[in-house]
Parts: sequence; structure tokens; C-alpha cells
Amino acid sequence: MQAARLTIPILGLAAAAALTACSAGGPATAPSTAPPSSAATSGNVIASPTGSAQVSVPAGVPAGLGALPGLSSTGGARGSGALALLPANFPLPSGAAGLYGGRTGGATAVVFSVPDVSAAIAFYRGALPKAGFPLAADSLGFPVGFTGSGITEGVIGVSGNAVGVSIYGTFTTAGAATASGGGTPTAGGNPATGGTITIAQDSTPLTMACHNATVNLEGDSDDVTLTGSCHAINVSGDSDHVVAGSAASVDLSGDADEVTVSSGSPAVTKTGTGDLVLAG
Repeated sequence: MQAARLTIPILGLAAAAALTACSAGGPATAPSTAPPSSAATSGNVIASPTGSAQVSVPAGVPAGLGALPGLSSTGGARGSGALALLPANFPLPSGAAGLYGGRTGGATAVVFSVPDVSAAIAFYRGALPKAGFPLAADSLGFPVGFTGSGITEGVIGVSGNAVGVSIYGTFTTAGAATASGGGTPTAGGNPATGGTITIAQDSTPLTMACHNATVNLEGDSDDVTLTGSCHAINVSGDSDHVVAGSAASVDLSGDADEVTVSSGSPAVTKTGTGDLVLAG
């Protein structure tokens, strides 16, 4: 792996510092002055790395995220399709709406808007480790560096009301495809062609694209929104709240869970206590 590919200077903080989200970790290096950047005068959080030209930003993406690895000025997914490129189990703040998702130069980039970017910053510092994405050793401020199963480097930055995520590595996406170093995703293995999404963290709001996946919710007191169609929703945790676009089946083995399926009439199995399924 080429070191320091996601080293991105931070602007708009008390002092500029370089964050490197490498699997090897290591201390942050602080340049004496922030390198020149077209984003510097606007107070955006992410600036172009030294010696690299800012790409033409895709439509809908704030200019301050123009240095985010993985962006391309052509193509890319939007809406729930963009969010589906994130790793399975990757936490999303409540109200996240996909702006762009794509892969180029060996990196996967996903950008989404949020109602409150300050809340999103606080959310990620706590939610990433709980979801299985440990913070990089040098993540002292924001942007935040992280790793994870199959992820060699990851970074999250913000600009305006948008959050940008950039990842190098091989991982299973929320859309149940395998992303590998910027290549074309391949379908996950599942009888319903949708793969499996497992959510194990507790007390976390999440929004995920289902794409006909089987969703196993094992955490407790989660607030989960599943966009699109799900093959099956299996809830073994307690006191969870789930809203899904549609699902072929719902199985509740935990207690005090509530699942709302907006359309269709799923097959329902309830073996827990105090569970409720509401169907459109």
C-alpha cells in the first residue's frame, strides 16, 4: 500500500494538521503552514493535498470536498445508490441523503447531506468504533481517520452541510457487493441476490440501502431506516425501531421491537415479547 494516500490538511480549526488514516497508524505530522488550496479561502474543512490538483467536483458535491479521493467528475451513483457503496454496517447519521457515490483511482468516495453537520461530527467519533471501524491512532480532531475489516485507509471530512467518506481497501458494501480497489463490484451471494447486512452495534441511528438484502439486527435500542426493498428483516436485539420500504418477511425474536414496513404485506414471525409489526 502506498503510504499517506489519504493525508488531507485540515482547515478552519485552531491549527492546521495533517491526518493520515493508514492501517499502520503513527503520529500526525503538522506542516508549518497550510498548503495553498482553492478551498482555503472559503473556510471549508478539507483542502487539496500538497502537489495534487483538485478534481472537477461532481454535481451536487460541495467544492470543499473536491480533494476527496475517489471522486470523479463523470458518472457516479446518486441517492440510495450512493449510500449503497459504503461498507455494510457503516453508520449513517439520521437524515443522511446520498449526493454522490463512485470509485476512481483505487478509492471509493461517498458524499451525503445531513441536517446538522456538527451533530454528524459528534456522531461519528462515537459510532465508528461501535460499528467495527476503529479510529486511526492519530485522529485527534476532524476529519476522522478509520480502518476496519478489509479497509486499509478511510477518512471522513465535512464541507457545508455535506459529509464525505473516502475508503481504500476491499470490503462488502451496504448494497451487498464487494468493492476492491476501485474495481467493478460483484454481486454478493444470497438466494435473493441481495447478500446479508448484519447490524450489531447498540443505541445507534442508522440509514442503509437494502437492495434486497437479508438484514440481521442484533443490537439493542437501535433506530434503523432501510431504504428500498429488503428480502428479510430478522431482529434478535431488544427495543429496536425499524422502518423499511418493503420486505418479504419479518422475524422478531427479540423483545419490545417495532418494525414498520411501508409497502406490501410481509410474512411475519414473532417469538419475542411485546413486538409489533406495522405494514402498509
